[in-house]
This record gives sequence, structure tokens and C-alpha cells, in this order.
Amino acid sequence: MEKAKLGITRFFTGLFKNFHRLLLTNLLFAVPLALFGAIAYFVNNALHANYTYIVLAPIIFVYPFYAGVTLVTRNIAKEDYDDSVVKLYFKGIKENIGKFFVHGILFYLAIFLCYSSIGLYFNMAQKNGLFYFPFGIAVIIAIAMLFISYNLPVMTVTFDLSLKDIYKNSALMAFGEIKNNFFVTVGLFFLFLVEATIFILAPSALIKTIILILFSLLIVPSVASYIMNFYVFKDMEQVISNGEIKSEEIKRKIAEKEKGEKEAEEAERYDFSSLDLDERKDGEEYLFFNGKMIKRRVLIEMKKKQEENDEQKEKAEA
Repeated sequence: MEKAKLGITRFFTGLFKNFHRLLLTNLLFAVPLALFGAIAYFVNNALHANYTYIVLAPIIFVYPFYAGVTLVTRNIAKEDYDDSVVKLYFKGIKENIGKFFVHGILFYLAIFLCYSSIGLYFNMAQKNGLFYFPFGIAVIIAIAMLFISYNLPVMTVTFDLSLKDIYKNSALMAFGEIKNNFFVTVGLFFLFLVEATIFILAPSALIKTIILILFSLLIVPSVASYIMNFYVFKDMEQVISNGEIKSEEIKRKIAEKEKGEKEAEEAERYDFSSLDLDERKDGEEYLFFNGKMIKRRVLIEMKKKQEENDEQKEKAEA
């Protein structure tokens, strides 16, 4: 309980302390968000229809700019304020634009398919209860995609991983770190609740529209990103970093083993009978033998092996 209170206190301290940074980040992100949102709006109106695939299309083109938002909020979450917001924002875009464009395409397809499937199966389930089963599967897939979306951006801007590894690790952490993803969901729900409350209390339709636009452009993107990164980044850093360390340790041990085997192979060809080795000294120390540097323990092992082989030969001859 005490740990949870400390975490909430740190969350709100970071939020209010850096609210000006979050606001500036949103101002930068608002430009592409408003531009591509307006294009989708006018195209939709020009076609005199409400096509979901057009309404959602801005995700593809806006998401690369979200890389900048992610890098800024990640640094706020880890309390790293060395670089300016503007510098970090454009650095995030420059270094990750390609990967985030791919993310945008996949998220666009995932959101469109989940939205269409859930709506379709829910309507069909009203007529035939059997369709509640595919409806449930569609909901589970949508939740999985939502949890993946919490981990994907910060993993991309933080670690130099291939797209394949980014998606694999994000999918594993979607349910492997279920507690953190739950906290993110609760945080995003409260953010939505604040926006909905202000919207409902607004006195007129015009003011409601203005509030919705301003909140979406100037508050939601960076605050939502901060909520995600605050809860997922720390554990993600430990999981990924420890995985890399373990991987390097395994590689090192394999290399040492292979090197030791090679040394043993080389050393086995020579006569050790006249070689005086002090077994009390450091076995990892390298000794000069037959023009090469070989570890003392390897030489000792080879000498013992040779002595055993000689004894067996003598017994066999006798």
C-alpha cells in the first residue's frame, strides 16, 4: 500500500512539475494532428459519407510524429531533463520515423478491423447468440492490441531492436506485465473522464466543440503518453536490459568454452611430462607454452589427461 501511494505521489509530482513541457510537446504535435485530421474531415465531407477507413486514416501519417511525443514523455517519466523539449521532439521523429510509419499502418489496420469486427459480431449476436463467441474473441484481440500499443512506442524509441523483436517483446509484455498495463488503462480512463466531465458541463454546443478540440490537441496526446511511459518504462528497461545482459553473458561463456576447447586441442599435441605447473596459483593466469599464451588450468588439465593416458598405455602393454 505504501509503495502504491509513493508511486501515485511520484506520478502526480512529475505530471504537474512538467506540465509546461507536456503542453509544449502537444503544441508541436498539434500541427500534424490538426493538418491530417482536417484533410480527412474535408475528404469525408466531399464524399458525403462517414467512411471509417477515411476517419481513421490520419493515424498512419500522424503516428511518425508521435515518436517525438514518446521520447519527450519517456524522459519526463525517467526524470531526465538534460535536453530541451523541442530538441528531444525532433530527435525522436528523426531517429524513428520509419518504424513509427510502419506502426501507424499496422495500428490503422488493427483499429479498423477490431472496430468493424466488434460492431458486426455484436449486431449479429442480437439475432443469434452463437455470435457472442466471435464477438468475445474480437474484444480479446482488441484488448491485446490496446496493451501492445502501451509498450510499442517507448520500446521503439529506447532500444535498438528490429521490428520483429519490437512486436514480439511488446506482445509478450502486453500480458506479461498485466499489472502495469492495468494501471495505464485506469489512468487513461480517468483522463477520458476529466475530458467527458468538462464536455458535459459546457453550456453550449459551440463551447463543447471548442473544449473537445483544445483538449484533444493540447492535453490528451502527451498526458496519455506520459501515463503509459510512467507505468511501463521502468519494468520494460529492466526486462530488456537484463535480457541483453544475459544474452551477452551466454555469448561470452560460449566463446570462452570454444576458446578453451581450441586451446586444449592445441595443447594436447605436446609433451607435458617435463612441464612444472603449480596448481595452487591462479588457474585463469595465462602461461607462455610452445609459442602461445594458454591458461594454467588448461595446461594442468591437459597434463593430467596425458598422464592418465600414459598410465593406461603402460597397463595395456603390460
